Amino acid sequence: MFKKMDTALRNLGVAALFFVVVLLVGKNVGPYNQSQIAVALIIFIGVLSINILTGLSGQLSLGQGALMAIGGYSCALMINNWHLSMWIAIPLSLVSAAIAGYLLGLVAARLSGPYLAGTTLLLALALPTIANRFETVFGGETGLSIDFGTPTQWLSGIVSQDSFELWQLFVALIFATVSLFLTCNLFTSRSARSWRALRDHEPAAELMGINISRTKTQIFAISSAFAGVAGALYGLRGLVGPSVFGIALSLSLLTGSILGGVRSILGAGIGAVIVVFLPDWIGKAMHPFALADQLTNYLPALLSSLLLVLTIVINPGGIASSLYALARRARGNFKK
Repeated sequence: MFKKMDTALRNLGVAALFFVVVLLVGKNVGPYNQSQIAVALIIFIGVLSINILTGLSGQLSLGQGALMAIGGYSCALMINNWHLSMWIAIPLSLVSAAIAGYLLGLVAARLSGPYLAGTTLLLALALPTIANRFETVFGGETGLSIDFGTPTQWLSGIVSQDSFELWQLFVALIFATVSLFLTCNLFTSRSARSWRALRDHEPAAELMGINISRTKTQIFAISSAFAGVAGALYGLRGLVGPSVFGIALSLSLLTGSILGGVRSILGAGIGAVIVVFLPDWIGKAMHPFALADQLTNYLPALLSSLLLVLTIVINPGGIASSLYALARRARGNFKK
């Protein structure tokens, strides 16, 4: 019992440190960078959903963008139609995405490998059709307009009333911090050990008494809940529509997860930073060469693809695993 409390307190300390550091950085950069950090925090939650699903249980999803869309549309409809507060609508969007993930998990329990990946990809591809079919509800291709609103009075000391970017960052940071704390606890829980057993050897896990179908369904529901929160926050940037939650978003999340490290929380953070900031870094690096606009526009995607291939071939654990290995080596040298 005391060990669990120590772990929870340590995780709470990590989350608190994360919140303070990101907030301090955010308050000392310009509006453009504040907006980038806010997007990175949202992508971080989305990548966490993949790391929970794939990193802990070994199930592959190519449709996290569609689960994010469920959270985004749920949040937009509750705010626009029911006039709910954003602070109520976002947690409720978590529930709607978790229910969708549970239903998807019932199918996933009978599938694996490319069949599961294909099923989740089909879900992502079906999104525009559903939005267009029920245009009066979901707004069709145009989508639904929605935003973060303005800071409440009691937050005016932290967030300026006229700084939309900082307010967007602050809201995303709150949910990213809560997601980080919950994920840290989840990764060290008894359930996570069962999920890792399922990932490493499914027949052996079944012999150990683990209910495979129920476990896969639970993991999909939890992972989808995180994706739903990310989707609600992503939509609050201004628009919820098929173009916002396209297949490219699902692939970006998966790319970030693989590059950063699919089996670690640190990897989710590194992957989110790469996905959001890499295009700007490449643009600044290529600016002195005065390349053609067509080449400059496609260069980030090209380099991301190259990095993805190199990571899979050379370092499947991602950047985070390399950092952990360096830390262990440094600790060993220090002890000597």
